[in-house]
Amino acid sequence: MDWRNLELLRYVVESGGFTAAARLAGVSQPAVSQAMRRLENQLGLPLFERHGRRQIPTAKALELSQAMGMAEDHLRPVFSDPARTRSPSDDRVVRVGLAPAAGLLYGPGMVNVLARSGSTGSGPRMSIVTGSAPEMLNTLKLGELDLVIAPRPRGIHDDMLCDHLMYVSQPLIYCRQGHPLAAATSLREISRAQWVVAGQSGTPGNVVEEAFRVRHWPQPQIAVQCTDYAMLVQIVAGSDLLGVVSHPRLVAQSTQQAIVALSVDEGLPHYDVCLFWPRRIPRHSALVRRLIENLKAGSSMGGQDPSGLHGQAPGT
Repeated sequence: MDWRNLELLRYVVESGGFTAAARLAGVSQPAVSQAMRRLENQLGLPLFERHGRRQIPTAKALELSQAMGMAEDHLRPVFSDPARTRSPSDDRVVRVGLAPAAGLLYGPGMVNVLARSGSTGSGPRMSIVTGSAPEMLNTLKLGELDLVIAPRPRGIHDDMLCDHLMYVSQPLIYCRQGHPLAAATSLREISRAQWVVAGQSGTPGNVVEEAFRVRHWPQPQIAVQCTDYAMLVQIVAGSDLLGVVSHPRLVAQSTQQAIVALSVDEGLPHYDVCLFWPRRIPRHSALVRRLIENLKAGSSMGGQDPSGLHGQAPGT
């Protein structure tokens, strides 16, 4: 079974409902409902019984939730013990979690900072992973990452972590040059279009779902789900799919002639992209702190210009 689905089940049981669990996990309520349906299909058993407007967990749901909690309790000491998770040869490895947009905007500058930190011998190395913001932040709290740049999950605040605003998203809808919907001026005109999205369903970066949900429309027709914005832009340029890019700087100059931004009257949901790090930095603290300070300096006083680390971002 998928570990994330079991984790969401535990959130539902402990928080008392799907909506509260979604806020706790930093995902949408439909994403929690879909995860519960997947678990029920795998088990062949219902996990909830409806009583009026409430969904009451069954005995099997309570059993799985308790087992999930016990598993996390047993695993947490293993993951949080640096002696077990890192070897001496890993001391010069900085472990970073980057959302797809953050990787394009800040990855090159971070590499340059680490390169300047090297001596006559081999310099420090960087290990980059990606995933949903809640997953990476959980990994950060377990000590498996040194810092994360990702959208701030809505309704989430954690006293174990520090954070700094890097920038506020500026989502725009793009289509290829000559697309029949290129002249659309409202979301209603493109409500029946097909989409390519970057990131997982229900995460902050997938704003087209949220834009439709708040208007009580049927879910958008998502034809392709990909892992990063570079791939999304290329798919938009070569197909009839529409796509949302979270910031104009993610559109490289080489593709700006092939795609156009739609001038729709309604704004899309915005979200904060933040740098997260643990309040205690136990390993190679000087190196990690240098990287954090450079990232904070590169966020340009409030984060409206995500050029990153005094360097050039894609499309500049």
